[in-house]
Formats: sequence, structure tokens, C-alpha cells
Amino acid sequence: MRLRSLLRPPAFTVIGTLALSVGVLTIAFGVAWSALLRPPPFAEPGRLVMLYTTHTDDGAALRTARWSFPRWQLLRRSTNSFANVAAYTGADVSLTGVDATEAARGEFVTSEYFSVLGVHASRGRVFTLAENNVATRTAVVVLSHELWQRRFGGARDVVGRSIGVNGVPHEIIGIMPSGFRGLTDRAQFWLPTAMAPTLTYPEYLTSDQDFISAVARLAPGATVDRATLEMQTVVPRLYAQLPDVEPDPSDRPSGIARSMSAARVHPDVRAALFLLLGAVLLLHLLACANVTSLLLGHSLARSGEFAIRTALGCTSRALVRWRLGEGVLVAAVGGMLGTLLAAWLGAFVSTPLDVWGPRNFYGALGAFATPAFSWVTVAFGLLVTAVTSVAIAIPPALAAARVPLVGGLGDGPRGSSARGISLGRPSSRTIIVAVEMALAVVLCVAGGLMIDSFNRMRRTTLGIDADGVLTFLIQPSDVRVPPAAAPAYIDRMLAAITAIPGVTSATVDGGAPVSGTARSTLLIAGRPPVAASAAPPVLRHYVAPAHFATLGIPVIRGRTFSPRDVAGAPGVAIISETAARKFWPGEDPIGHRVWFGGGSSFDSEQSSAEIVGIVRDVMYEPLDSDPNKSSFYTPYAQFTYGWRYYFVRTTGDPLALIAPIRNAVRAVDPEVPLTEVRSLRSLIGGSWSRQRFDAQFYGAFALLALGLAMSGIYAVVSYAVGQRTREMGIRLALGARPGDVMRLIVRDGLLFPLLGLALGLALALAAGNVLRASLYGVAPTDPRVLGATAVLMLAAAAGACLIPARRATRVDPCEAMRAE
Repeated sequence: MRLRSLLRPPAFTVIGTLALSVGVLTIAFGVAWSALLRPPPFAEPGRLVMLYTTHTDDGAALRTARWSFPRWQLLRRSTNSFANVAAYTGADVSLTGVDATEAARGEFVTSEYFSVLGVHASRGRVFTLAENNVATRTAVVVLSHELWQRRFGGARDVVGRSIGVNGVPHEIIGIMPSGFRGLTDRAQFWLPTAMAPTLTYPEYLTSDQDFISAVARLAPGATVDRATLEMQTVVPRLYAQLPDVEPDPSDRPSGIARSMSAARVHPDVRAALFLLLGAVLLLHLLACANVTSLLLGHSLARSGEFAIRTALGCTSRALVRWRLGEGVLVAAVGGMLGTLLAAWLGAFVSTPLDVWGPRNFYGALGAFATPAFSWVTVAFGLLVTAVTSVAIAIPPALAAARVPLVGGLGDGPRGSSARGISLGRPSSRTIIVAVEMALAVVLCVAGGLMIDSFNRMRRTTLGIDADGVLTFLIQPSDVRVPPAAAPAYIDRMLAAITAIPGVTSATVDGGAPVSGTARSTLLIAGRPPVAASAAPPVLRHYVAPAHFATLGIPVIRGRTFSPRDVAGAPGVAIISETAARKFWPGEDPIGHRVWFGGGSSFDSEQSSAEIVGIVRDVMYEPLDSDPNKSSFYTPYAQFTYGWRYYFVRTTGDPLALIAPIRNAVRAVDPEVPLTEVRSLRSLIGGSWSRQRFDAQFYGAFALLALGLAMSGIYAVVSYAVGQRTREMGIRLALGARPGDVMRLIVRDGLLFPLLGLALGLALALAAGNVLRASLYGVAPTDPRVLGATAVLMLAAAAGACLIPARRATRVDPCEAMRAE
């Protein structure tokens, strides 16, 4: 009997709606579980902690930082809470020796790294203490399983062979298990930390800059809280022993230990994932409300059948059990189909790096957080199915038991009214309509805010002309191309690139628009001296004379750089208009002299640069990060680093010149590949991919919510009008005009949707702060978005009422009376 209920018309709608709703909710849970809760794939992950230093800004705001290598060495010898402490950093290098030169990402690690994580080489071995000792360091490398297969074809004799890393031959000593990609989650190989000064940055092991990440395994009996207490005691002593070169007197260094599960995802990403899960849950509740309303209508339509069963001796309890079982069966089928749908679609769901940024010190949302259909996801889908099935089956089951025997069996007006509902009085279905409307309003407001935020971001003036520009990164190590040799190296690169037909100009910089660039601190000649820690932060650029023409940056006043601005010539600088207003308000900055912190050649008043020009502002930092627009440009010929972003303006499609440019770069330096090759327009589009995803995701959910709410209103109003056919016929027979009947139905039909609209707007205002971090240029209480949502929802609700209202005006009074 119950199986036959699956073939009845409402069952198809219930099953389809719940399958889609449960499936989407299960997939969303899988994403959130994988990113936030699933244990990392290491031995005893609950014992792993990430270690950070903490600092105060102006004595108030707390920020976390990593470690310098000398302080990490002291830390390792100064704590008792950890069985072992390891250090690691990402390593972007070029690989040579077996195949063509390729850019690859790996990790510099200390010898404790693999034992801390509890992983072992599947072939060969990992590093020894001697290989990571600065005095006895050895050029050795451990490969990932994937790199071994791809570059060496899985050769069994790979251990003992050689591969070039930044031009230095390294002996392969081991292969890691398949799937292991280190804590950065993108490593293809591992190198001893002791080799870093030879391969990348000469001061790697001696600098006081905090770029070393630290991971530890808790000692037996130790806890995260106990480890944090010890860090708070130990870290201030470390800074007392090894202070910064330019210490901040107001800083109070301390330390903190965080479980790997807590540290694995940046707080912004965590908030965004919870927001996504909340939106999916709201949509699921909306779908459940719609299905419940549909089943209630079905119960009312079958009130005569229920009355007959009662008259034949069926008890109310038996009737509830029978109707409950019928509803649970249909809902459970939909929920289980949704779980299967999630299993199938889960294989196609990924977490793109350019959407779920930014990345923290631990790693990235990658293999550790890739959504996977596991028993946890299955259990969640089945739990949601069970709860949903019972929740939506109870109201119609109780409604079936409340059918009055006399009213249910009677004909005419008495029976009709007994089986009908009033749009103007509270009932289970009208209350559900109000709830549906409120939930839909919340989702529509969220969708409107996200779409408005994305549009504002797209319309923001970036200060450049991005069309026709190709960008890429060339990254020689500081060992091969130190700053002293970098200008000549870039000279050769730019000469080879600009000689290509179709290239009109080219330049270099340390970063790209809306993607971030180097920062430094500013000091101004002729003003009272300030401590280095109190100097204002500014953006620093080492660029070519053609930089402003290549990127289309207008010059406001003064001049640009010329070929005469070279090493040995007087230092010169060009500044942005924001820098001019901020640091020289009410005066002309041209002719003033500046210098900077950070170790460039412009690092003292004696080597200061004269300001010779002012240009328009360029948005170099991500738009949603309160970008610093105070830019200071100096010629790369007077100081630069070897690794640079290159920008090439072309006369046609910039992507068509990738091959000639790659050949030109290879002719200058065959050991350095091009990386991050794309058009500047594509790079800019990628910078707001997160906002694009949010706009599309929440916009789609807003449309689904609107459709579900309107279908719910239509179903209730349509059913109520159908039950009042005789009343409408009498009204028309007594002289009522069709317009009067339409107004009556629309007025009554809008009562509870209007209550839901008011409730939804109140909820949206209350929950506004949840969205604030995801918005750009728009407040979560923006009256335009709230007003537009209210008008849209009201119009849609009126439209849902108008369709059955128009049908009511076509009732033939004689036919209506005869039917009764």
C-alpha cells in the first residue's frame, strides 16, 4: 500500500525536491567537513601543533607571525612540551637534468620534519642530521611519488641518480609515498634546509625575517594549552637573546601553539565556509517548508477518505501512524536519492585555490581538504534524511487525524468549509507560507549584496590599461642573480623581449596589480627622525623606464624615468598621487628626497632619492584588503632583485606571443622557466574570483529560494480558491465584479507573505554582520538592496496570488452552485 503511494502525483514533487535539497546540503557538508574537521593524513594528527610567535601592534592588536631560523633553533632547545620540533618553508625552483627545465614547488625542511609528521620514504630514505647541518650539508633531495613517476617514469633505480635544482646537481636519496605532498600540500620534492642559502637566499639561515614555519608533535602527556603556556614564557626570552635588527619598542612578543586542525584554514576561509553551509541549510529548510505545505494540501484534499476510514473504525492513532509512514517513506526515498546524488557529484567538486584563499602558514585547501565521499558524508546524508523525513511527515499526519467526521463526510457548504483553509486566519499552511517567505528574503538579500559587491569591485578603477598586456614571472635564485647583478640580467631579458615583433614595450616589477607587491617603510629628508618601527608603510616598485607607458599609468606632473637613471647616477623616485597628498599635503613633493627601510640601495639619507614625478594611483593590493595606495617607484637600474614579474605590451593578442617570449627568455637564461604566464586582464579577473563565486553561488540560491517561496504561495492560494469556488460563484451572481474578486483574493493571499517579508527583512538586518567580511563597497544593511529585495518579493508574491485569483473570476456561478 505504501509503495503505491510513491506513484501518486505529489510524491514525484516531494522526492525530486528533497533529492536536490539533501544532495546539495550533503555536498556542502562534505566541503566544510573536508576543510575544517577531517583529520590531516598524518600519524596521530591530534598530537600535531603549529607554532607561531605573537606580537602587538601599537600595544593593542594581536598578530601572529612565523620564525626566523636562528630563533627556531633556540626554540627547539628551549621547550619541554614537544617530542620534536621541525621547520619548513616553500621552495620555488627550476628542475633540470632529466627532461626540459621546469618550474616546481617543493619544501626546505629540517631533518625532524618527516618524523614529526610520522611519514617514511617508500623507497630509499629521508634526510639525516648531518645532511641538515650547515657545516656538513650535502646536496640531496627526496622526491614525491608523483614527480618520480612523471619525470623519471617510475624507474626503480632512481635512488642514487641526480637531478638539477636551480642549476645545482642533487643526489636523489628517497621517494615519498603516493599522495604525500608535505604541509604546503603542493610539494613535489624536499630539500635540506641547510641547502637553502646555496639555492635561494644567501641569508636564509641568518636573517631575522620571520618566514620559517614550525610544526611540532606534542610530548606524551602534553596538551595544546600547556604548550601555549610554555610558549608564552619561552618566546620573550628568545627575542631577548636574538632581538630584531630594527626592534619595535612597543612590541611584546609571545608565542602560541595551535592544533593542526585549528591552524589548517585561514579564519576568513573558515567564516566563508560556514556562511556557505548556512546558506545551503536555509535553502534546505525552505525546501522542507515547501514540501510540508504540499503534503498538508494533499492531506486536506483527502479529508473525505480519512473521514471514511474513521467512520469504519480506524482510530486517530492508527490514522496518524499510517499517514506518518506514508510521508516518511516518500521523504526518505527523496533523501536517499539526494545522498546518492551527492556521492556522484562529489567527484566533480573541487576547492579552487583562487576562490578559497587566502592561504595561511600551514598550507592550502588542497588534498587535505578536497571533498571526498566518505562514511562521514554518508552518515550525514542519512541523518539529514531521517530528521527531514520525520519533520515533514508529522504535520500532514496530524492534520489527517484532525479531520472532523461529520464535516469530512458532509456535502455542501459545511463539508467544504471543513476541508478548506482561510487565507486570512493562521493555519499550518499559511504559517509555513510566512516562514518560506522569511527564509527566501534572507537568501535574496544575501544574493543581492554579493552581486552588488562583485559589480562594485569590477567597476573599481585600477589605474591601468590592462588590455593587450602579457605578464609572467621569472624567478632566478638570489645566489645565481644577486641584487648587484640583477639590473644587467633584467637589461638582457628586456632587450630580448622587446626585440620580438609585436611587442611595443616591456617593464618589470615586484608584484602585479591587485595581486600584491613589496612593502617598505618611508623616511623623508628634512623631517624629524623617527624610529624604523614608527615609519609609515608604503609600496615599493623597482621598474623600467617604460613602466608607466606599458601599464597605461598616466603621469600627472613631472617626468618619468629615462635611460640616464642608472647605477651611479643621482637616485630618483616617482610617487603616486595618494602618496603626494598623504605625505606632502598642501605642497609640491617634487624635489623632496626620500629613503626607505628594508635594505635596498635607498636605505639612508646619504643614498636618498629625489622625487621627480607624480603618477595616478594604481591598485596593487587586493581590493578587499583595505589596499595601501602610497606607491614609490625607483628605476630597477639603481636597485632591484633578480626575480621579477614582467609586463609586456603587444599590438595584438598577448597570448599569441607566449612561445616567442619563452624562446627569447631561454636564449638569455636556459635554466629559468616562465611561470604564472597569463594576460594581465586574466590576472585581474582571477583576483576577484572569490567575489565572482560568491555572486554566482548566492545569486543562484536567491533564485531557487524565490522560486520555492512563490510556488508555496501559489499552491496555498490556489488550493484556498479551489475550496471557495461556491463562495466566488455566489459573489459573482450577486453582482460582484471580477476585479473585486481578484482584489479580495490577492489581499487575503498577501497577508501572511507580507508578515514573512517583514520577518525576513528583520532577520537579514540582524544577520548582516555575518556577511560584512565578504562584501566590498557595500554595507550589509544597504537600503537599496533591502528595498529592491522587498519590492521583488512583494511583486513575486502578488504574481503568485494573481494566477489563481484570475482563475476565480472565470467561475460560472451556475456551474459552481450545481457542483455544490
